[in-house]
Amino acid sequence: MVVKQRIPIYQVIVDDIQQQITSGNFDYDNPICTEKSICEKYNTSRITAKHAINKLEERGLLYRKRGSGSFVVRPVLQAAPTQIFALVTPFSTTQGGVFRAVESASKIFTKMGHQLTIHISQADTKGNIELLESLYNQNINGIVYYPLSASLPVETLNTFAKDGRPVIILDKETSHPGFSNIICDNYRGGHLLAEHLISYGHTKTCYLSRFMPDQISSVSGRYDGYKTCLEAAGLEPRFMHWESDSPTGYYMLQHLVNTLRLDGVTAILCENDEVAFNVHMCCLSLGIHVPKDMNITGFDNIEWATTGSAQITTVDQNFDVIGETIAKTLLEENYKPRNHTTPVQLVPRTSTNAVAKQTAIPSLSLQYALASQ
Repeated sequence: MVVKQRIPIYQVIVDDIQQQITSGNFDYDNPICTEKSICEKYNTSRITAKHAINKLEERGLLYRKRGSGSFVVRPVLQAAPTQIFALVTPFSTTQGGVFRAVESASKIFTKMGHQLTIHISQADTKGNIELLESLYNQNINGIVYYPLSASLPVETLNTFAKDGRPVIILDKETSHPGFSNIICDNYRGGHLLAEHLISYGHTKTCYLSRFMPDQISSVSGRYDGYKTCLEAAGLEPRFMHWESDSPTGYYMLQHLVNTLRLDGVTAILCENDEVAFNVHMCCLSLGIHVPKDMNITGFDNIEWATTGSAQITTVDQNFDVIGETIAKTLLEENYKPRNHTTPVQLVPRTSTNAVAKQTAIPSLSLQYALASQ
């Protein structure tokens, strides 16, 4: 005769609570049991209830809070592996708006246990390709590429995209289906600056850039915004190219500024704040008063706009939002290439004002400046 062994009551309690945990019929934030509730449910003593709870604690399933009861232990989630992303930029990240975007993105990456590395791109195409190939071989999880010109190392960048690694082109619009674009609303920015100057009565203005519009998409967008606004107002848009890399680049800029002043231009819209600062310095050296004789605008709202005596009206790109968009795009769970355009805002300063009555002036110190080359 086989005698069936009776299961101890504490074991029945342990099995029941363990089954409740396995089925998910509990709340981590509320006690799954107390000694009192076990005693009442199983009609047993506190000693037996306490013994059952101790067994569940030993198995790592429960923990006790004095005065509250026993709670289910939350599972320890395995930390996601650290992802490393790379920003390739031709600019020093200690200056300008790029650094603000990097700071904003890095805060998000750091908080989530990831990293953003910075790499200065090379001056030649071959050097950039070698840099990108090196990053690819290091298994970088995604790339942000800030091109200096409209030309992109498409084939090399596409190796990342084919592997499912996000590729973001920053500040330059591209139609490649495998790449994301993050740009500011350059067109709107150019339009806002033109509207601002027209509201002050400026009818003779000029857009000044180191690049032709067909070379850089950001310049193209800004110039198009300026051009469209002027044409809608019945005014003539002008464009002037400054070859800043020339050995006599600064003196050439003095010549251009002086020529525009003598031609009756009362406002110069510059490609960005750095160019605007140089125009401001040329005006000072030529005795052209800003904004009485010449209005100046920039673009970006970086330190160049407020360096020294310069207080240049500009457009803010909101680099903080650009940085957040970079991080969110790279960390997107089901990443798909897409275009992001961040809004811009006009930032008026004292380099723009109501147009003054134009008076003819001599070329001032221009001959001396050119003679001193």
